[in-house]
Amino acid sequence: MPKALIITVGGSDEPIVNAIKVYNKNGIDFIYFICSGGDSPASSSPTIDKEGKPILVKKEIKCPHCKEIVVEAHQRENILKQSGYKGRYEKIEINNPDNFEEVYKKTFECINKAKKDGCEIIADFTGGTKTMSSVLAIFSALDFKIKPSLTIGERRDINKTTSLSTPIILDIDSVRADFIFKITDELISRYLYFPALLLLEKTLQLGFKQEILEKITKKVLLCKVFYLWDSFEYEKACDNLRYYVDEFKREFAYLLKILERVKNTGYELVFDLISNAQRQGFNGFYDNAVARLYRALELFAQIRLKKFHNIDTSALEKSLDKLKNKEKWLLKKNEKGEIKIGLQDDYKLLLELEDPLGKIYAENENEFTDILKLRNNSKLAHGNLPIDENSWNKFFAFCKDFIEMGCKEIKVKPEYINLPNSF
Repeated sequence: MPKALIITVGGSDEPIVNAIKVYNKNGIDFIYFICSGGDSPASSSPTIDKEGKPILVKKEIKCPHCKEIVVEAHQRENILKQSGYKGRYEKIEINNPDNFEEVYKKTFECINKAKKDGCEIIADFTGGTKTMSSVLAIFSALDFKIKPSLTIGERRDINKTTSLSTPIILDIDSVRADFIFKITDELISRYLYFPALLLLEKTLQLGFKQEILEKITKKVLLCKVFYLWDSFEYEKACDNLRYYVDEFKREFAYLLKILERVKNTGYELVFDLISNAQRQGFNGFYDNAVARLYRALELFAQIRLKKFHNIDTSALEKSLDKLKNKEKWLLKKNEKGEIKIGLQDDYKLLLELEDPLGKIYAENENEFTDILKLRNNSKLAHGNLPIDENSWNKFFAFCKDFIEMGCKEIKVKPEYINLPNSF
């Protein structure tokens, strides 16, 4: 892979020369000099390649009275000659080296050029104005493909290091990791576990030191756990969460109830669907949220029929002897001889069986039917209308109230577990 050195150039030539010499020992294929343009004394562009001795080290000083020279001027050759570099290079000249927008734009273009050529990039931001060096430092920290470099050495005053300075590749793993964690923590705070998981998995490939890798790995596993949970992969979520039971005792205990490994109400899947729908609604995925609530209403009735009446609504033909109005249900038989019924028929069947849930349905049938129109007309059902926030709020309020009224009648206490929004 070819190597490119991007380096900011200011008034001091020594750290630039030292950086080129050190990095060129292993070969540099291209150098981008980010410098101030023009021919004024404030321009650093001439110090790079102007013939003669363009670098003024000391100004000539004359006696104010006799005009005799008391300190002779000291000048040096350009940076390329001092460093002995004879390879390819380009000067990125900045008109106003204190203008953040201009410096940012030209530095960005410079980095993209190096990337386009497939270069391994070292960015040394020792020289230049504060704006020039800080912009390159920002890019170096946030772009994980760039190796940030800083020339360090003994300081004899507050202005600059001595000529004995040397460039080093900086270890900024913690800075980069913190940047990634800020993004992923924001995603996790909104229960967006899968996008956070993708970003963290990509981060694992960047070669961080062990302690940071361990922190990333833990976040990857937890994002995977709660993404699996949100995707109804309860078995897999439980298998992975067992490594962190001490931190997530309540969540783990609830998973065991969902999986029926411990004593439960039998309706945990319904309550989890409601919580899941809430998270979808929180992020504005209203159609997804309503689809989950619709399923929660349906599952509530199906579990009641199965648990209390031993009736499977996907094979009602097997339970006709338990029904008063067999003829009514026989009309729903398909060509295979099967009787499969949907949401409202589930509750009508409960009403026929004189179940408390059927009675609540009968008391709220008109509102129940009206509210279901929002779902039935939606994109994810039979219509073409997307669900908006107002419709979602109405649907959620009705469904949650309806299920909780039903729970009260059948002596079941609803338990909702909202997944963690930080870890």
